Amino acid sequence: MNSHVRSILIVQSFATSLLAGTASAAEQTSAISRSAETEAVLGYEFSPADQVLLDEIQRGCFEFLWREVGSPVPLVKDRLTDNQVSSVAGVGFQLSSLPIGIERGWISREQGRARAEAILGALMSQEDNKKHGIYLHYVDLNTGGMHFAEGPQVQASTIDHALLQAGAMTAAVYFGGKVAGLATQLVEDANWKAYQVQPDGFISFGWRPAGEAHDLNAPGDFRPWTWHFASSEEQLVYFLAVGSPREAHAVEPKMYYRLERVLKQHQEMKPFVVSWGSPAFTFFFSQCWIDYRSLGADNPQVFGVDQPAVDWFENSRRAMLTHRQRCLEVSGQFNTLAPNRWGMSPAADINDKGEIGYIVQSLRPNVEDKDNFCKGTVTPYAAGSAIMFLPDLAVAALHEFRHLKNSQGELVVWRDLKEGGYGLLDSFNLDRQTQQGTPDYLSIDEGPMLLAIENARSGLIWKLFMQHPSAKLAVERLKLLDNAVE
Repeated sequence: MNSHVRSILIVQSFATSLLAGTASAAEQTSAISRSAETEAVLGYEFSPADQVLLDEIQRGCFEFLWREVGSPVPLVKDRLTDNQVSSVAGVGFQLSSLPIGIERGWISREQGRARAEAILGALMSQEDNKKHGIYLHYVDLNTGGMHFAEGPQVQASTIDHALLQAGAMTAAVYFGGKVAGLATQLVEDANWKAYQVQPDGFISFGWRPAGEAHDLNAPGDFRPWTWHFASSEEQLVYFLAVGSPREAHAVEPKMYYRLERVLKQHQEMKPFVVSWGSPAFTFFFSQCWIDYRSLGADNPQVFGVDQPAVDWFENSRRAMLTHRQRCLEVSGQFNTLAPNRWGMSPAADINDKGEIGYIVQSLRPNVEDKDNFCKGTVTPYAAGSAIMFLPDLAVAALHEFRHLKNSQGELVVWRDLKEGGYGLLDSFNLDRQTQQGTPDYLSIDEGPMLLAIENARSGLIWKLFMQHPSAKLAVERLKLLDNAVE
């Protein structure tokens, strides 16, 4: 089973939500404002031992994105075990990784610039990898054009394009020159308005040709499922759509605020805006780039939308604190879970047949009001990416993952670069007989952990992305500076 099932499972979940309507649990309308605890996070300082650990983990993530690429076009693999396709979402993280690699001294500026030019140049030159300027979810690993691999469907994907575009914008600001020119064309060509579907005007998941066609000029349709809940993926899609420099391609700012904000809470913990299933990535993907830390609470009322104002950095901190608590509450059922072993987000996992499959978890509170702990499997990038919001708890978990050993004294999660590994494996489960991690790495898991750790350490990706003209335009149109945090 390939990681493209993540999209299928999420689509099925959203389809169910459209049929069933919003969850019936009571919703709250109070604003989510910055707390003193969250303010304290912004000044957190990592210890020397933490810094050594974070260097090690980031280097592993970076080397996967740098080494595991196609040829002649150096697009990162969707996953280590797949030599056929590249996910453009992963490419977005790959492009954002280049400034980190340069600033950390792992590659030269010239190497990074050349890599960015090669990636963007190849993607832009192909005619069969985009529809209305929105790129296919998967492209051929070696060319950047249409893929013909078995399994992944041919679909222009708005969320995967959004992740690609965020990476392109980051690289554009860092490198300037030809990279910036290519990124500008990519940003301008994306026709977000074309993907708005009726009757609500929300943005479709994507467009795909009918049947099994591999031709974007063939008959096809926009997917009936739309991005309409206010969680991390949706926020990035609409942030970029609002910020399009081409008025004919941009969506109205009000659409960002119309995303449904479903507030729930767990026991006595603070309420937060939940996602459909509330796996961890739905609270940090967009914040790998968008610096909500500095923006403060937004204000839907300005746009005539009756929804609560939300400080999204605060919201993600609350969400991840609750996420960890939910993991600890079921630690009696699953040996993998413990105070420093937590974090659940879609990932590769070994199934009951001993094959590498893929899991998508659900943790209450969420819109669907269901739990699926996937037998207690922990995904290190979940806690690792939460470092932006929970630096102390996240780094403690990363120390645990790095040094965890099984009953035979073997490292469970860590695979050293010198031995052909890329640091922390994608997942692990101590209830398996082998007590070993899943031998796979995914670009969309290594990428966010790399970016999130860098943001927690230096704020580099936040600074670069927010300097891009389209990001500035989105902030202005959404009036996000009205409550900016000094």
